[in-house]
Amino acid sequence: MTLVELMVALAVTALVLAAVTGVFSSQHRNYVRDRSEKEVMQDAIDVLRVLQRDLMEAGWAADPNMAFLIRDGGASSPDEIFLNDVDLIDPLIHADRLVEASPCPGCLKVSSITGTKVELEDPWQPSSYAQEVMDINGDNETDFSSDNGTDFFIISDATGLDNKTASVDNVTDTTLTLASSLKGTLVTPAIYYCVDSGTACHPSGAKETFVLRRSDRRSKGALLPIAENVVDLQVAYQDDDGHWYGEAGCSDEGVGANLCERSPFEPRRIRLIRLSVVLRSPTKDKNLAGSCRPAVENRAAGTAPEECGYRYTVHTVLIHPRNTTKDK
Repeated sequence: MTLVELMVALAVTALVLAAVTGVFSSQHRNYVRDRSEKEVMQDAIDVLRVLQRDLMEAGWAADPNMAFLIRDGGASSPDEIFLNDVDLIDPLIHADRLVEASPCPGCLKVSSITGTKVELEDPWQPSSYAQEVMDINGDNETDFSSDNGTDFFIISDATGLDNKTASVDNVTDTTLTLASSLKGTLVTPAIYYCVDSGTACHPSGAKETFVLRRSDRRSKGALLPIAENVVDLQVAYQDDDGHWYGEAGCSDEGVGANLCERSPFEPRRIRLIRLSVVLRSPTKDKNLAGSCRPAVENRAAGTAPEECGYRYTVHTVLIHPRNTTKDK
């Protein structure tokens, strides 16, 4: 073999190796992308199951009007969900509470409210039911407040949008010190869902953004991530008069058609909930430069550079609350 022939052979071999390497790299990228997207899809399914279960069971062992609260985020932010802790009363462990005369075994009765101070009346004499609710770990210590800079939420039977939930700053015996004012005659621990976009739902010191977070009494107020790559949480709901709230084109609050929030907010009047979660691929794709966060319900589509270039998927479920009753 001459030197020229050897050089030609080496050149051909190099071209073949480069082509094979390119095909392998492309296939590997596709594999990683598909695997990531499948993982995101599975996360979405798991998240929807948790949210669907909590919203479907909302109102369990509580007054129907303290079952949940949906706060509309408008055209620029995700929605927020508060609901009573559906795991507070276990029918196997707390059967005695369920057969008591009280219609609300998962509630704490309010004796009085002065500003941000709530005095509780123990509804379970002679045992301190209030202390049992606040003693999560069973160590006779109050675990209702948090030491990590976040807040633990409660929800009441009030029907106002702005005075139905509040975070607890401190607990002394049966006195709750809240971060904001509250109204109502009954309160109960609440579960809170929000999407972390680096603002209100972003805990101090957290590194992750665009995750769905959940807070409840067991997390002691910590906003724990339960799914990554979540960019939006949207809720629309229908009342027993057939009016939808939170849909595209809505505005203001009140009772009627084309409104964003129902006021007064009465969960017992809500018959159907449409829950949507928007997820995006973990990494950008140069072939999707024009793919931006889609508009869902009354939230406008994303247009900022950091919202474009990803593969987005929207997952929606319809939920019929089981434990709310009609009471006009």
